[in-house]
Amino acid sequence: MNVAYQPPQPCFSPEQPQQRTFLKIKNVIGMLLGCCLLLSLFCTPVLAETGCPTVAPAEIADLFEQWDQSLQTGQPSEVVKTYAPDAILVPTVSNRVRYTPSEIEDYFQGFLALKPDGRIVEQNIQIFCNLAVNSGLYAFAVVNEGQPSELMARFTFVYRKIGDRWLIVDHHSSGMPEKIS
Repeated sequence: MNVAYQPPQPCFSPEQPQQRTFLKIKNVIGMLLGCCLLLSLFCTPVLAETGCPTVAPAEIADLFEQWDQSLQTGQPSEVVKTYAPDAILVPTVSNRVRYTPSEIEDYFQGFLALKPDGRIVEQNIQIFCNLAVNSGLYAFAVVNEGQPSELMARFTFVYRKIGDRWLIVDHHSSGMPEKIS
């Protein structure tokens, strides 16, 4: 038996390196697609927020002016129209929190007797999609027992976009804790 020596044959043919390159490219593309899918899952909440109403801080500041104009009517029912039906009012010159439109209207019956004319002293506006907060200091020129005076207070208005209007959903107002000189 005469067997001629044959050198070992390589495990791959000259075409196999091309197949390996193709497989590597295919794996890289698969990993990129997987990463894109993961990113889209994590970014979905951010993309969902693009449905938020566009509002500028100046528009939120104007809501105080609208509220003050409703005070100028002298009609508590007009003031109540600036509040959402489920709004809460923690008022300046009352110890009772007001939870319903009728309770809010009752508060303004007494407050409007002071003929208040409000102005913002300092405000800080923050916007969160369909909620906006305006907080700071305001002053009211009032007439108390026939005497003009000024009532300074801290405030927080929380507004919510309901339909096509921004309405007050929470309003807190409190007198200044320290004497103003």
